[in-house]
Amino acid sequence: MRAAAVILAFWLLTACAGSRAPQTIDAAVGAAKIPTDLILDRTISGDILGFDLNRPSGLAVNSRGELYIADGGNNRIIKLDRENRPVRDLGGFGEGYGRFQQPADLVMDRDLNLYVLDTGNRRVVHLDANLGFVEVITPEDAPNELMSNLGKLAGVAVLSFGEIVVADYDNSRLIRLDNTGRFNRYIGDFGYGAGALQHPQGIALDREGRIYVADGGNGRIAVYDTYGNFIGGIGQEALERPAAVTVGYDGLIWVGDQASPSVFIFGADGALLRRISPAGEDGQTVADIEALCLTPDGVVYVADSGHNRILVFRIVYEESR
Repeated sequence: MRAAAVILAFWLLTACAGSRAPQTIDAAVGAAKIPTDLILDRTISGDILGFDLNRPSGLAVNSRGELYIADGGNNRIIKLDRENRPVRDLGGFGEGYGRFQQPADLVMDRDLNLYVLDTGNRRVVHLDANLGFVEVITPEDAPNELMSNLGKLAGVAVLSFGEIVVADYDNSRLIRLDNTGRFNRYIGDFGYGAGALQHPQGIALDREGRIYVADGGNGRIAVYDTYGNFIGGIGQEALERPAAVTVGYDGLIWVGDQASPSVFIFGADGALLRRISPAGEDGQTVADIEALCLTPDGVVYVADSGHNRILVFRIVYEESR
């Protein structure tokens, strides 16, 4: 059973409509600067605390600039300091305390609570900022069909009052839990139309609480309001198989597309601003982008899972006129 409700806010944003639902988002672009390119700053790879980084699949940064990595292939979570030096890790294959099975996504609130999507164990693990255990969150009072048919979990977000939204990749829907960990409702269902999803992955939030879902099978970002009502889609004409999404402090929407492979940047109104195909210092373009993470000072972390590395970029901006 989950502990008392956790009151969250949106300092980091770095997780149903009719047949004529809008296909763009009615919001103004609040950014004063438009990203034009990404410059490689460093690469995080190789040995970290005794194990080579293997299939990194989730990223989060706290208010102090410390980086957290879901090292999926090693079934652990890694904490790095603001200089990207290893601090500690937690994990190993298993079901008990401090054990994970393919952790897939991370989200952090301003109170420095870290939420880990523990895919193989079909749960969310709540940790503190030092990777100390707080609680395990699994659906309480869930319908029998949910627990018997729960598929691969691929994305997680935490809403304003502690509600949790999880992407069920196999069943093409989101599962929303209330702030006590009890089942609340489904969002979306398998399909091609308004409000439908096909194999959702990453989830992000903006400052208004809208939910952005990497709807990979439909080649778009599906957008819902904070209550789960479908608003519209972003990127249908540009994206192929989006897997990662995050919303910056300026309201811009960043998407990692696995099929391209590229990073797409959209305005808050859904208009495509840039497409960038970032590469490492070896010249290899990113492969299998699993996660994106932004910082307020213009740093982008990209989980290049196909090459077992995290690429750290500085954003190059063009002043808008």
